[in-house]
Amino acid sequence: MKICVTGGSGFIGSHLVQKLLDKGYEVSVLDLRKPVQDVEWLRKDIRDDLGNIFSNFNLVFHLAALANARKSSEDPKLCHDINIKGTLNVLNAALKGDVERVLLASSSWVCGAQEGDVVNERSPFHLDNINTIYGASKIGQELLCFSFYSEYKGPKYTVFRYGIPYGERMWRGLVVRAFMEMAERTGVLSIMGDGKQFREFMYVGDLAEGHLHALKPVAENKIYNLTGGRPITIEEIAKEVVKHFPAKIDYIPQARVEPKIKRVHNWLAENELGWVPRTTLEDGIRLCAEWWKTLTDEQKLEEYWC
Repeated sequence: MKICVTGGSGFIGSHLVQKLLDKGYEVSVLDLRKPVQDVEWLRKDIRDDLGNIFSNFNLVFHLAALANARKSSEDPKLCHDINIKGTLNVLNAALKGDVERVLLASSSWVCGAQEGDVVNERSPFHLDNINTIYGASKIGQELLCFSFYSEYKGPKYTVFRYGIPYGERMWRGLVVRAFMEMAERTGVLSIMGDGKQFREFMYVGDLAEGHLHALKPVAENKIYNLTGGRPITIEEIAKEVVKHFPAKIDYIPQARVEPKIKRVHNWLAENELGWVPRTTLEDGIRLCAEWWKTLTDEQKLEEYWC
């Protein structure tokens, strides 16, 4: 089986590529940046017409995106061009190339528009509750996948709604990396508010493993939440980081109002795919710290993983 990973040089994509290689798949990466692994590199921008580039592939994992919600708000046109137009180009090329299935990286940000305080893959939507440019772009990506299959009878799809990953090669701005940088630079981890804000954090290796479970036929034309197994607070993360870096934790006034966060369950992924995240927060932060300490000062400043 030949598989192409768009965005395969990035944070999550590079971990997925390694998992696929470990399982013996033939993998290529479509990205503007050179892949981490020694694989075929299709140096393309998804904002451009991709023609028949996928004609020799069975599956396409579409991870290339503007993944930074703040940047999406600051530059909605860039968000649209990469996430919406880029996905349209990927689907067009997949249709031309007779690709069996496109597996899309969406986000649990869309779950804010679902009904209820605790949601799963089958919770109903109120689309007028989508309140961010980033969230709108992710639901737009999903709708393109659904409509292409409905109208053109292909390609099949699988949608993954990610929680918030952390791990090796994470991009700047993610909280675990930010805390490690603070610890080294100032010796102080600054937490806004009481630190009890939670998110569905998960180790990136578990997230990548979930993609492999979705290679099963049962995952065709389905949506799966791939999020953490429990809510993890910012304070918990900070306490784990200071186990590896000499620093103290400081609580500062809340600078902005945090949106209400829902619990997002992996009900369908667990029951149909047999996937659950298995890496503890303690082990995940330890792996991050080990990786961080191998980097040079120059590498820590690179924008490579953004």
